[in-house]
Amino acid sequence: MRAMDAEEPIAAEAGGADGMESAPGSVGGEGGGQGCRSGAGSGADPQVGADPQVGADPRAGTDLRAAGLKAMREALPGVFPEGDDLDLRDGRLGEELVEIGLTSVWGALWAREGLSSRDRSLVTLGILIALGAETELRTHARIARTNGLTEDEIAEVIYHATGYAGFPAATAARNAAREALAD
Repeated sequence: MRAMDAEEPIAAEAGGADGMESAPGSVGGEGGGQGCRSGAGSGADPQVGADPQVGADPRAGTDLRAAGLKAMREALPGVFPEGDDLDLRDGRLGEELVEIGLTSVWGALWAREGLSSRDRSLVTLGILIALGAETELRTHARIARTNGLTEDEIAEVIYHATGYAGFPAATAARNAAREALAD
């Protein structure tokens, strides 16, 4: 199953801070190479190189891909269709990056207990501002709204980041947030 085309930049962001503009796509059932999902039963450490669909985090006892899909669907309602057969690959160079982000960022980090989604959004916005990651900041400004932050609170995060990340980073973040929230 394929994610909605209208949100491809958002889906691409799931892979991390690489600036990809589109990623979701269906490669179909093509096998072979590193893109195939044949790691089941290989005995590989699920944290290193294992099949993201069957690899389980031994610390949490949960399927990281399923946890990642759940966390992404909660953060971006309506963007990713239901079902476990969602294929985020696009058949292009680096297509596995989105799957890596799905398991290692959304499944292993966003799905953890310890911080609320709202708090994770605050932390993520600050980090993205400091990195100057405007593409991801656009997505995470929308995610922050979904997670309960107001536009005023997002602005305060940007103001606060000025003292630590610098004025140019804060200005770029403000512009990215304005663009993302201009609905």
